[in-house]
Amino acid sequence: MVDAKLLNWTLNQFLALVIIMIRVGPLLFFMPVTGSRNVPSQVKMLMTVATALVLLPVVPVHAGQLPTTTLGFLIFVLSEVCFAGILAVFTRLIFDAVQIAGQMVGIQMGIGMAGVIDPQFGTQTSLVGQFWNLIAILIFLAIDGHHLFIKTLQESFTWVAPGTLHVSQATFEGLMQGTGQMFLMSVKIMAPASAAVFFSHVAMGIIAKTVPQIPILIVGMPLNIGVGFIFVGLSLVYFLPLMLSQFDMLGRILPRLAQGLGG
Repeated sequence: MVDAKLLNWTLNQFLALVIIMIRVGPLLFFMPVTGSRNVPSQVKMLMTVATALVLLPVVPVHAGQLPTTTLGFLIFVLSEVCFAGILAVFTRLIFDAVQIAGQMVGIQMGIGMAGVIDPQFGTQTSLVGQFWNLIAILIFLAIDGHHLFIKTLQESFTWVAPGTLHVSQATFEGLMQGTGQMFLMSVKIMAPASAAVFFSHVAMGIIAKTVPQIPILIVGMPLNIGVGFIFVGLSLVYFLPLMLSQFDMLGRILPRLAQGLGG
């Protein structure tokens, strides 16, 4: 016969595991890399269970925090999903900046129609944007950026008790500032290649007016593409330190954002 105390301990541990999974699951589904559509849902669920099992002995969670009513449980789940979504959206702003910069450069180069499906976001993007995005992901993984999420997730149970999300004006202001920084970062990434292609267009326009015998429509297209790719490659010299500085800033801001969500 199973001891009643052992059965009660097992049930409490299972409920605590469920509480952790409710927060871990949405974060893994929303965050970059693991949230990609190329990652099967079964793998994401397995990662959620494994991460929750690792965090179970080290986070202050108990079964009493789980609501007993259906409405309370739905509000609890919605609160945890919003918490994970805010952290994931703030992080995705960096990768969105890379995508926007690549999209703008691709359009200027004339290869905007030659788009590909981005496996990270499931949307159509330019070849330049996909190239920069893959490099950004490799840099993110190389500096153990995913460990930042796990550390913030583990400490968030101390800062924000499950089901007690507090969204303040400072949270919205932080997201707005992050969005502004996203566009500023896009300009920094695309500036060299965009300027080079712009001056190439200007030069082609001057040549078209001064030497109309040259078929600019035939010569200009491959020339713009070539100039664009050359400066896209040259931009990698400062792309690495720029991404490192952004990820370093993310490592300092993300814990503060999580602390602010605790009220």
